[in-house]
Amino acid sequence: MIDKKWLLAVLLGLSFGASADTGVQKSPKKFDKELHQEVYSLPAPASLNMEPEVKFGETGRLVAFLLMQSHYSHPKFDDKLSEEAFRQLIKSFDPNRSYFYQSDIDQLKVFEDKFDDALRTGKIELAYTFFEIFENRFRERYEYALKLLEEPMDFSVDESFAYDRTEAEWAKDEKELNEIWRKRVKNDALNLKLAEQSDAEIKEKLTSRYRSAIRRLSQTKSEDVFGYFMNSISSAIDPHTTYYTPRRFENFAINMSLKLQGIGAVLTQEDQFTKIVSVVNKGPAQKSGQIHKNDKIIGVAQGDKGEMVDVIGWRNDDVVDLIRGEAGTVVRLQIIPYTDAGDGMPKVVRIVREEIKLEDQAAKSNTIEVEQDGEKLNLGIIELPSFYSEAAARNKEEGEEVSSTTQDVERLIKELKKESIDGLIIDLRNNGGGSLSEVVDLVGLFIDQGPVVQGQRIGGELRVLKDKTGGTVYDGPLAVMVNGSSASASEIFAGAIQDYGRGIVIGENTFGKGTVQSIADLNRYLRNPELNVGALKLTIEKYYRITGESTQNKGVQPDIMFPSIYDAKKYGESSYDNALAWDTIEPADFSKTGSLKEFMPYLQYRHEKRRESNEEFAFFVDDVERAKTERDNKLVSLNYETRLAKQQENDKLRLQRENIKRKLQGLEPLAELAKEDEEADDSAGEEDKADEPDVLLKEAANILADLIAIKAKPELIASFEEEIKEL
Repeated sequence: MIDKKWLLAVLLGLSFGASADTGVQKSPKKFDKELHQEVYSLPAPASLNMEPEVKFGETGRLVAFLLMQSHYSHPKFDDKLSEEAFRQLIKSFDPNRSYFYQSDIDQLKVFEDKFDDALRTGKIELAYTFFEIFENRFRERYEYALKLLEEPMDFSVDESFAYDRTEAEWAKDEKELNEIWRKRVKNDALNLKLAEQSDAEIKEKLTSRYRSAIRRLSQTKSEDVFGYFMNSISSAIDPHTTYYTPRRFENFAINMSLKLQGIGAVLTQEDQFTKIVSVVNKGPAQKSGQIHKNDKIIGVAQGDKGEMVDVIGWRNDDVVDLIRGEAGTVVRLQIIPYTDAGDGMPKVVRIVREEIKLEDQAAKSNTIEVEQDGEKLNLGIIELPSFYSEAAARNKEEGEEVSSTTQDVERLIKELKKESIDGLIIDLRNNGGGSLSEVVDLVGLFIDQGPVVQGQRIGGELRVLKDKTGGTVYDGPLAVMVNGSSASASEIFAGAIQDYGRGIVIGENTFGKGTVQSIADLNRYLRNPELNVGALKLTIEKYYRITGESTQNKGVQPDIMFPSIYDAKKYGESSYDNALAWDTIEPADFSKTGSLKEFMPYLQYRHEKRRESNEEFAFFVDDVERAKTERDNKLVSLNYETRLAKQQENDKLRLQRENIKRKLQGLEPLAELAKEDEEADDSAGEEDKADEPDVLLKEAANILADLIAIKAKPELIASFEEEIKEL
């Protein structure tokens, strides 16, 4: 419960005072205009000269109060937090270390221990000092880039560009930063040259892009700078705690309405690029098969004939506005695929905007036939894009037949049983989570009764969520498929099935998000709610498996691992700054329904034997290794012939892969990739795409078939052990 008297004191601007609970110091450290002026004497004054609005001080104090009282980790607002917030603010302005000099960072360090006091007192001028210096450096860089376009570029020189500077040293001086930007501009030009643009077109496009970047920066509002400051504080606590400015909160509400008319993708801004964070299951972006996590959007065009607008350097919310539109209309996106690591040709993807409806997220079933030692097995597949609930279903429009995850899966299982399935696969790949109550009920379809997950809140308050319904809906052979994008509720389900020994988990290590967040509309706490100050999303609980282990950071490790393009340590929860730590609590009281441990060596051996002989799976593994190599190499050649050869090699490989797929489908091979392949139409078919064999799903089915066989004939283990000895 929130102490209303304390909250009132906070909002009236009174001192917090010393408290063992808050960790806030009694006397704020010095922060005055003299210090501000001392630091800002570095560059010439910037043009925006913004100041914080009066309401920002009140908002900051309110956010500090809510974080101290309600955040799971009960953070202390002290020098340690301030130092991390300082690092996060620098990172938010210049993540690729391409604007600030080392001298800028050194002199800004006078603020390193003052973020907590600035928030507490409401005197947040330091954030505007940071932005003013950044704005000045930003303008300097793009003005220099524009000058470089007036000079000829030699693409026959063997040199390379380090496109990822996130861990590089800050530039010492102007000469060093100029060299970095010379190569950056040359790389921009080379990308366009590889796209068969003329020298005149390259100059025109890059001039427009760089001027647009300066113009977009000049549109920064005081509210935006305040948002940077607030999120430097929140991200210093944990990566899922976020302050939403009023405009961002409005966009968040639209995204959560499940009635968004667009492409079904979550976007973020990274340096001057708009990056895909995730795609909605069954949304237009995913259906295209051409848009993936970490791809960069560099252009947007309306309709089939609209001009492609270069959006590099645009604000993220402006790009979102450009992509949104009426359902049924066409938007074309020019993207740089992440797998190309900046090396490949940008491609254009044609997408028909859709309304993202609840029914698109509903569970769907199918069957797959697998041959096991001459015997054909019929396996059921249930694809589950999210854990949706009846509460969400109440928002459905007339004609949408959506109930809840558990109800739908139970219905699908009963339908599959009528088809005499020999086993069942629950496919949770790319399932980012959803309703907690639904995952508890869903596990209950496969176990008699018992605990499913444990939750711990601030202060150590523990709760155990149980399935209390006796009996099962399905007690046959079971497999659960997961990947690096399976998170939250998906991890709870996979972990529970694994802990009970109820089924086998197959795929990639899961994402590792073991926390839950709550949204607080800050306007509800204000004396004047018309101020409109945004919202705060904060972490309030941590989940634990029934074994007592957290899913946080580590995720769920499958029993049988598939190769993954994404390294969990680089792209999962553990890759985030200040992610809450993995830990354990006491296990819940539960009884296993069985054990599959003795079968694992046999299943692993059979899987590896198939990998050696399965050409399609071998290509998949090779693609994974190539992608990893590309991503580990943070340099890109600036030699035209070298880049062209690399591009041609990639095209040759794509053709080879495409013809393997066509062969498996009984289709004639292609002599070359069609020109239209560079502009992929989502209508090319959802049906064609659905018919393509999913090599990972097929292998998961083979593994489940192996499990069915060995459970029916345990003597296979003895012969397997003899075979291993001979090897």
